Amino acid sequence: TKQLLTQLNSVLSLMNEQGQLATGGLYVYAPMSVKSCKVVYINMRCRRELRGSGNMYATLTSEISQNIVNRTMKILPYNVNVMDNEGKIIGSGDPKRISMKHEVAVEVIRKKQSIEVKSEDALLWGGVKEGLNLPIVIGDEIVGVVGITGKLDEIRGYGELVKMTAEMIIEQSILEKELQLDERINREVITQLINKGYKYDTMFYKKIKILQLNLNEPRVAIVIKGNTDELRLLSRLTDMLKELIEEHDLYTTLFTGEMVILKKVSLNDGIWNEEKTLQVLKIWLTKLDRLGLEISISIGSFYSEHKEWWKSYEEAKDALVVGEKLKVTQRIFQFRDVSLYVLLSKIIPTIKENSIFRGYDKLKLNDKNLELQNTLDSYIKNSGNSKQTAAELYVHRNTVQYRLSKIHEITGKNPFFYSDLFELYLSLIVDKLD
Repeated sequence: TKQLLTQLNSVLSLMNEQGQLATGGLYVYAPMSVKSCKVVYINMRCRRELRGSGNMYATLTSEISQNIVNRTMKILPYNVNVMDNEGKIIGSGDPKRISMKHEVAVEVIRKKQSIEVKSEDALLWGGVKEGLNLPIVIGDEIVGVVGITGKLDEIRGYGELVKMTAEMIIEQSILEKELQLDERINREVITQLINKGYKYDTMFYKKIKILQLNLNEPRVAIVIKGNTDELRLLSRLTDMLKELIEEHDLYTTLFTGEMVILKKVSLNDGIWNEEKTLQVLKIWLTKLDRLGLEISISIGSFYSEHKEWWKSYEEAKDALVVGEKLKVTQRIFQFRDVSLYVLLSKIIPTIKENSIFRGYDKLKLNDKNLELQNTLDSYIKNSGNSKQTAAELYVHRNTVQYRLSKIHEITGKNPFFYSDLFELYLSLIVDKLD
């Protein structure tokens, strides 16, 4: 019952988000066939009882049935048939028997017990061959029947083995579907947690309960990007990350191919231990490098309240974009290191309209080979030290002095004055971010 209710809640959760739920009643999710299902609304003013049992995934399909047949017949030298809960053959070692009615199976379901068919009784059962037929039970529900054709003295010892094999295959199928359902709900929850505009409603907290997530655990958002369009490599990256992430980490893959992780972190007196998180990410990078793929990682800030985790995600996302545009040398971008540049990226249109930037536009027009712009960039990185700039660019110090003077001449801003150098630096950064 608990399993069934959990799965019903998941389905209704999705419907609720799509505005498809009416009120004042009960909903029943009912598989109708291999490819279809329906959700039945029961008006409680008319009906006061809801009766149901079993697992919503415990439907015996022809695909699963044939899988049972194929696997058992690889071991046993006897024909095996699998019948659904109406006695119709849906899996068989004899393809001609598919879709035929199996009278013994109908009786097995009715009596809820195994039935042996002796050779002399075959005609009484409409031509069914000698053999053993056993109910397939999942939970307390008979979902079908498995039959072994052969002399009873030879096959009787295999009956329970085949029955157990069939039940294990079905249970495995159910488990896989439940895991897929959990993964889908997990993706939904994480997407909602990193969504700025999401309103946390009752259904959201029901999903949290289903997944048994602890929203009080400290987390930061991490974005991991593989710089390739090759789906095969992105798939391998995702698979490897799933192996690396720790038990309590929450993750999802975006349609852009980036993976978002809400990573559980350690706190010291309520303060995030950043160094410990960075050490883990460096270990990840070392292992991910085996893929031969250029990988970037970014981290947002720590927010204790789960309703603010979206801020951490936005910061991580912005840090990744800015870090790549500025061609920052490190591969792990922390928001705190690029927060100023993120702020500038948000007001680029305003800055470009200012006269400060117009001078830099003139520099770009007169510097097609980027010689002056690269010199300015290096000069700023080296804190205004002409000697170090010359060494980095492999030119004479006088050449650096000449180029800086040329920048002054073109832009009207003197790189030797800190206030002017700041304006030039601001223009340089905005140009890279634009």
